[in-house]
Amino acid sequence: MTFSDAFWMRKIRPPANLVTIVAHMAFRRTIRPFLATSHYVLGIRLPDLHDLQAYETAARAMLDPESDTDDDGNAIVLVTSPAAIKPHAWDLARKFSQLHRAVIFYTEDTDISKELALLIDHRIEMELPLVSHFEAAAKSLGLAICHADAVFLATCRLCDIRLALRPKRSIANLVRRLKAVIPEEDSPSAVLPNPASPRLEDLAGFGPAKIWGLQVAADIKAWTAGEIPWADVDKGIVLAGPSGCGKTTFPKALANTCGITLIASSAAAWQAKGHLGDMLKGMRETFKEAAAVRPAILFIDELDSLGDREAHKNADYHDYKRQVINGMLECLDSTEGREGIIVVGATNDPNAIDVALLRPGRFERVIQIPRPDAEDRKAILNYHLPELALNDFDPFVVQSEDWSGAEIEKLARDARRFARRSGRKFVTDEDLLGAMPPLSAYTAEEGYRLAVHEIGHAVVGALLRPGQLLNVKINRWRPSKVGWNQIGVTYFNEKPPLMTSASYFTDTIAILLSGMAAERIFFGEHSVASGGDATSDLNRATDLATMMERCFAFGNDLVTDLGVGRRPMETLRQSDPVLREAIRQRLDAQYTRVEQILTSKRAEVQNLAQRLSESFVLPVEDILQALRAKGAEQ
Repeated sequence: MTFSDAFWMRKIRPPANLVTIVAHMAFRRTIRPFLATSHYVLGIRLPDLHDLQAYETAARAMLDPESDTDDDGNAIVLVTSPAAIKPHAWDLARKFSQLHRAVIFYTEDTDISKELALLIDHRIEMELPLVSHFEAAAKSLGLAICHADAVFLATCRLCDIRLALRPKRSIANLVRRLKAVIPEEDSPSAVLPNPASPRLEDLAGFGPAKIWGLQVAADIKAWTAGEIPWADVDKGIVLAGPSGCGKTTFPKALANTCGITLIASSAAAWQAKGHLGDMLKGMRETFKEAAAVRPAILFIDELDSLGDREAHKNADYHDYKRQVINGMLECLDSTEGREGIIVVGATNDPNAIDVALLRPGRFERVIQIPRPDAEDRKAILNYHLPELALNDFDPFVVQSEDWSGAEIEKLARDARRFARRSGRKFVTDEDLLGAMPPLSAYTAEEGYRLAVHEIGHAVVGALLRPGQLLNVKINRWRPSKVGWNQIGVTYFNEKPPLMTSASYFTDTIAILLSGMAAERIFFGEHSVASGGDATSDLNRATDLATMMERCFAFGNDLVTDLGVGRRPMETLRQSDPVLREAIRQRLDAQYTRVEQILTSKRAEVQNLAQRLSESFVLPVEDILQALRAKGAEQ
């Protein structure tokens, strides 16, 4: 319990008991975004009327309408409900003209007349009591309470708890009586809060998205306090990344950090409502729901499912897609404004999103959530297993290469299961290792081939980009889940020139093809490590060659084309055989070039690859020294 909680508890006029203290804590949590605001009219919706008296009492104790008056002794604070307010417009205008702060509790939208709707600044949902509220309240009253009883009480109506409260009656006795009267299935489990809900500042692995979110949280606080206008707050963002990277966790954590409501929906949820008209209606209702509880985070999953008006224009469904996008634009640019609502979209494929949705004032920007690196993976593991003190993180770091945050969370669950089966309350190193998939070492032949591939990149890169090579490494173990492009890596401190020319792109293509060329020189053929996905050496080289020919006019044609769809470069190649031939010639020329370079450095490549296959990491000094020694001999 904070100092401010203790201070306000002294002002509770009825005798402080479990219900009055808990109601105070829940009410304070509900209006936390407005505590620093001097003028507001809040409409706070309760789940039902049974607990109205408890929350009105808490609100009056906290806002103190009897003591808070103007110079003439007129009240400037009001706590009430629609039933207690005269509906006549002029009566309302006169009553509210002198008020600085007002709280109106209601249960149904129909309770709010059109006159009241004009007066209310913000409509918000009542934050129901947390488990921690009951534990803190019991402690302040000197009452013993176990966690299980606090969890149960958080599912009960405050009016029922108040009826069961009697002097000298223990919490355990109170809970037994409530359970005897209230069937467990009647307990509103849907409102059971999660005290362990993550906050953005507690999470790792979100990179630039986390930085953006924390800045937005600060801006929301400043806007709520009236320090900045809404025009100074970012309006939205799209989170892009593979499944399991935390795209759905982020908006929950952001809402918790901001202390505001989260409204979540998806394209699939809207489409499930029926035909086009039903979908558009569902979309508008979601935005309307967010407006009713603003400030709010509005999360839209599967944003790419809405489509792109520029793709497949001749398809039968193009008109449907166009109307869906137009409907979304109408919601984002509503004539009524979108003040107090930040939209967060999520997608696996940002290229499939209509570009109009990404303009300023709408979703504004796309931030990629990458796979967590080694340090982020450690932090994520510590978040899910705070009691674990690992002596050696290396096995976890190696085996979790390319894992998502969701996969690390599952590992934590499995480790706790191992601990329970062994009769332990806390997870140990042994439990964690037991829950992880077994390590599988590369054979000597596999390790050497992998080393040859990476040394090919390193040698050509060192010669074509002097001063940019950092080091080269290969994995000691075969990770449980990994792409071919991540079993080894050559690091460059790449610094593209501001005015990039054709020679820079040409050298980049050569470096990308050098791993495959090295394999062919030493083994007569290359492995699948050079291709297979969008980030592979071959695909990146092919896309660069396509851009040189069609986007930057580095070929024999000044006509440019940027392509369309999810893979625009691939679309260009598919529809243009002349372009494909030009790309093939460009790739062949660079392959021949690097083959000649590596053949002339065959002895150095062989020596360096052997050392890399044994040490798994080679610093740049070793590579440069080997190349200088060869040059001195010549």
